[in-house]
Amino acid sequence: MNDQNHHGDLRDLLAPAEPALTAAPVELTQWVTAHSSRLAPLGPGADPEAPLDDLEPLRALIGDARVVALGENSHQIHEFGLLRHRILRFLVEQLGFTVYAMEYGAAEGRAVDDWVRGGPGDIDDLLAPGSGSVKGLGQPAECRDTLRWLRRHNAGAPRPVRFAGCDIPLAGGSLGPVLEPVAAYSNDVDPGALRFLDTALEVSGPIAGGTVMVPAYARLTLAAAEQDRLTTALSRLLGRFTDLREVYTERGGPAAYATALSDVRAAVTTDRAQRAMAEALAGAPDTLGFAARERYLADTLLELLERSGPGTRVVLVGHNAHIQRSANRADGPLGLTTMGHLLSRALGTDYVPVALTGNGGETVENVPDPEHPLGMRWGRAATPEASPDSVEALFAGVPGEPALVDTRALRAYARRHGLPEPVRTRLDTAFIEIPALEAFDGVVCVPDTTLSTDLAQ
Repeated sequence: MNDQNHHGDLRDLLAPAEPALTAAPVELTQWVTAHSSRLAPLGPGADPEAPLDDLEPLRALIGDARVVALGENSHQIHEFGLLRHRILRFLVEQLGFTVYAMEYGAAEGRAVDDWVRGGPGDIDDLLAPGSGSVKGLGQPAECRDTLRWLRRHNAGAPRPVRFAGCDIPLAGGSLGPVLEPVAAYSNDVDPGALRFLDTALEVSGPIAGGTVMVPAYARLTLAAAEQDRLTTALSRLLGRFTDLREVYTERGGPAAYATALSDVRAAVTTDRAQRAMAEALAGAPDTLGFAARERYLADTLLELLERSGPGTRVVLVGHNAHIQRSANRADGPLGLTTMGHLLSRALGTDYVPVALTGNGGETVENVPDPEHPLGMRWGRAATPEASPDSVEALFAGVPGEPALVDTRALRAYARRHGLPEPVRTRLDTAFIEIPALEAFDGVVCVPDTTLSTDLAQ
């Protein structure tokens, strides 16, 4: 759910392909019309605290899965935030889910976890746009409202729901949120490591910004020797943390060591993500370079499961492009590196991804801009008409309300009757190739979307 995303920028690097169909298969649109589950409206006046009976079909779709991923085809969409709020309530109140994880920095998430479990402060101070050290960072109003509900729920719950971030710091814009706590930790357990941290902060600090786009643009003019100096310092820091594991755990305890090691890995991953984006901006993209962030997202979630007690069940929120189980086969190895694919390989049927998409209204368009403080501008755009070979086109018969489809059942029907399956789904204002009925176990299509309350003002 991290609104500092560069999915639109990656989209621009992909060559568009012509639609394989001139119209969606009538048989599939009829099946979706007949078999989709209609959900409560999300229009003006919709109450996220209303009864949840309409979400009962999720019970069979999810089963006993340990991780349910809820996606979105664009960040900063009001209706997606409302829908995920209601689904989270259902999963917590009816199915006993115990962790709310997000596409949000793991280091920054520790303060949010403390807050939802009754800690001091206000969530707007932590997450509102313009909060923090970089102007423009934050999570949208709908997300903050969900966290307020979670705090109220936890106040009377016998087993409070934890919050966890799984992402690199500030979506790749700055190493500060992880290097600063690592420096405090190292000062206690191994002051000799501070020289690597000092170098990393010295090089990375001046190029930090509100999204990965800011340091990526800055790296286009940053001397290669300076970039290598940063990478070397981080590599040596990670090596030291790995080699001295027993020393560190004896001096600071295993829990503190695990947290600090995760933060060091996040710093290394952020450096690689920034380099990958800079190479893309320079016109020489190595798409596999973007796998570093996907690996960190997946590993952080899997490590959370490993250290959690029996019965832990996680609601994971992220972009559809992260949670998808499979990508277009033409992407080659890149199709095997999404967070969702890695989680699916590790968890099997314990991982259930559910995509959220839309078929009308307006959406967000990310526009790269090296002069902007965030390295990009959020634009308002009309939601494009569904491509005829997209999964969105199959919802043409249910335009009036959100609809949920079990894509496993739809895929079985299509293959039993030899029907062409959708090969695209929407990402912001474009349609990207993806075997949609394999990538997700469920798809929810919202008839009309609007921008987040924050952006609409």
